Amino acid sequence: MEKLKYREGTTLGLHQRFENIVSFWTKKEYELQELIVQGFVVHREIPGQSLRTTPFARIDIYYDGPNGIGRKAINGVEEKVYKEAKKFLSFGELDLLNDNWIKAKYDGKYKWNDPFCRQPIYDKTLPPWILSKSFKKSYTKELVKRVKDKADKAIEESKASLNKKVDQFVKEIKLKEQKEKVKTSPLQDLFLTKDIDPKDVVGEDNLSTLYKHIKGDRELSKTKAIDYAKTLGVAPATLMFEPKAVNVWSNVKLSDKIEAPDGSIAILPGECYEKLRTEITVCPSELYRLDIKAIRVNDPNSVYDGFMAYYYETNKVSEEANNKLCMVRTKQKGKTLLGGHYKYYLGIFQIFGTKKMIVNVDPLSENRIIAADIEPDAVAPIVSFTKPYALLADKVLSKNIKQVQQLGELIRKEKEKAKEYFTFNEAVKNDPNFYKKLEETNKKYLEATKEITKKIEELEQRISLEQRERIKSRMFNIPGLLSDNDDAIIPSFLKKDEKKSA
Repeated sequence: MEKLKYREGTTLGLHQRFENIVSFWTKKEYELQELIVQGFVVHREIPGQSLRTTPFARIDIYYDGPNGIGRKAINGVEEKVYKEAKKFLSFGELDLLNDNWIKAKYDGKYKWNDPFCRQPIYDKTLPPWILSKSFKKSYTKELVKRVKDKADKAIEESKASLNKKVDQFVKEIKLKEQKEKVKTSPLQDLFLTKDIDPKDVVGEDNLSTLYKHIKGDRELSKTKAIDYAKTLGVAPATLMFEPKAVNVWSNVKLSDKIEAPDGSIAILPGECYEKLRTEITVCPSELYRLDIKAIRVNDPNSVYDGFMAYYYETNKVSEEANNKLCMVRTKQKGKTLLGGHYKYYLGIFQIFGTKKMIVNVDPLSENRIIAADIEPDAVAPIVSFTKPYALLADKVLSKNIKQVQQLGELIRKEKEKAKEYFTFNEAVKNDPNFYKKLEETNKKYLEATKEITKKIEELEQRISLEQRERIKSRMFNIPGLLSDNDDAIIPSFLKKDEKKSA
């Protein structure tokens, strides 16, 4: 078979590009090629910062096919891109796509400079045989250069200047959010990725209102959120509010140090450093405050790779910090990478008498002690240590709304039983003669039951007699039929024969 180069296709609000595979539009065309999905790379616009009235997204799907590694790239309106990408996927492949789709929501990697998807997009989740050696080499070289340039620039700047830039960046984000016409709703991804039928949630009469809530055209009230939450089996707050977005001010590597080829830059394990590209992450709504800060663990060799450490900014040493995971700041004589005369660490802060040290939180790291015998200037306990996309993971208990409703009904019944049991125990506890009273009540109940049973039996007998009389009056008026008496009525001609025989 001749090796394919590429083929492009467009639909309304969508552009597709096929490389090294035959373009397919039906399930049969897809299955004939025997393609094996190798991975997904998803780029999405950050909510509230779309350049158009509808947010855009891009998905590159990599396949292993008859001609080797192939690619299908999809670019356009978010909803259409997702629906096109999920076509013909198995359950496991769809789960992987959903994970990448949710993770990409706050990464902000979508670019407008390649609308026809001519340049492939990559990430570290792809298999190594897709990430070529040339790509790895150029990527590493570019990363080292960026870190070095950023470090040289950061050394020349003071801490006040860095804080000013961060504050200005946050203000610009908030200003863009205020000006942006696009309204996002937590219901959008929920209904999109879970294939929930809106009719199962509200019925056919209120579909119009639900669609407006999903698109964000109408604000979701607390009352409506409670109604939807009862049906879907989730907390109402998760349907009303998106997680807050905050910027990641630094990164940290726990397994080993970071060093440039020329040895000019060295970042120790557990020491915080700043990347060239400004990063944004989600923050739990219940933790969000204006002074919350975030540090990302950027270390493929660590068990905590991708985790985010959240803490509240402080200039003091917390009294509750001992033996806890903390952000630790120490004063230095010279200038550091993050500006000023400070160094920042992420680790377990421990106090031994008059000595203080920082222990590595990663149990697999060979560098167990990050810093020993230090004098911290500020220590802030980590209030949350988790992967950001876990906050955006599946919210619905089941795709079958009827099952969720039945589960809710069972839970309510169990609560009522528990309440009755609790009331019973309270009655026993407060009244020592409870069992005696209960026994007397049971006796009265049994006597009343016997009386009622007796009356019912008498009534049944009377009804039975009345029915028999009515049947009798109807049937025994007919000549030749016997009555229910023991003495039979014998016709006269039979009596004569009886006498003769006698």
